[in-house]
Amino acid sequence: MPSPDDRSYFQRRARAELAIASICEDNAAALAHFRLADEYERRVRAMAPQMPSAAVGSLRG
Repeated sequence: MPSPDDRSYFQRRARAELAIASICEDNAAALAHFRLADEYERRVRAMAPQMPSAAVGSLRG
């Protein structure tokens, strides 16, 4: 079972990838960072059924 530490890690990584993507001057590099952010967010969502509902939130909203 994933721990809250795993979830926190994925959330931090998603935010970091979004920040990097927002400053990339190269579109291909920005797209790669957006894809990484999406994957980390997917992992957070996949953990949602296993975590208390109060711990589940949106990274982009």
